[in-house]
Amino acid sequence: MKRPLLLSLILILITAACSFASPSPAAPPPAPTIASVPPTSIPAEASPAAAPSSNDATLLYISGTTHIETKPQTWPNVDAFLAFLQKVADLGMKWSVGADVGWLEGEPRAAELIQASEALGVQWDIHAHSGEDRAKAAYLITQMGGHPNSVVSGMLVDELDSVRQPLTYQGFTWTPKVLWGGTNCVGHRPGCDDLSAGIWIPLSSEQYATHDPNGTLVRVGGGTHQLDDGRALAQAVANGQYQYPIISFTVMVTPATLTIFESGDGIAEISAFVNEMNQYSFVRWANIEETAQAWTAAGSVPSRIDQDQ
Repeated sequence: MKRPLLLSLILILITAACSFASPSPAAPPPAPTIASVPPTSIPAEASPAAAPSSNDATLLYISGTTHIETKPQTWPNVDAFLAFLQKVADLGMKWSVGADVGWLEGEPRAAELIQASEALGVQWDIHAHSGEDRAKAAYLITQMGGHPNSVVSGMLVDELDSVRQPLTYQGFTWTPKVLWGGTNCVGHRPGCDDLSAGIWIPLSSEQYATHDPNGTLVRVGGGTHQLDDGRALAQAVANGQYQYPIISFTVMVTPATLTIFESGDGIAEISAFVNEMNQYSFVRWANIEETAQAWTAAGSVPSRIDQDQ
């Protein structure tokens, strides 16, 4: 009796031991499949859009000028003119004066005005109603202690070929390089003057408005000279209307009244205009010759803009 009972107890103990044994670990489930997504390219440092360089932006060059004619009744009062030139210089404007030989030979204080104005930064252009007088005007300015620049300031369009080479007077040589103004008829009658702003090199008298990339005489356009048209031009540049590197515009006052022809604007209005233009980062103040030099340095891209009304 004891042996069967003992065997039964052993069998019970073996069965209990098996039930407490650790089961074999189940095989790990397969890793889930993840679709491959190309990584997004993220720069280490986000950079803003590049600002346009000076070569991409349009610059508006504004100059000031006055012509003194041969008739004495149109001549300026020397003291008043010097005071005016001092004021525009204080504003930061760059001015030039073109005087015909009649004034240079007839005004007793011509040398004084030339030297005093140059001390203010004013340049002396060559303005003559007779082509033969251009070299003479340059000679007279030099004799009076001045330094005539290379600007033909005012001319008939059909005189273009006559200023393509150096001009001489009594052994003195003057070489034109820059053109300002241009009229198709004597007397500045309506419709005669080229009132274009902007800069180009005229191809010929017959094709004065056509740019000649192989030419050398740089035509600096003065536009209408009216302050409101200067404002409109600056606003057009601000609006991105033009893509030229350099555009030009000139403020011009008559010598006897020191006001702008037609509008009658004087130094007060000019001062307000300068303050307005100084709000534009693209405005540059330069005289006519400096404007031509800047245009050439910027690549000589033609920018003729017709302002004729």
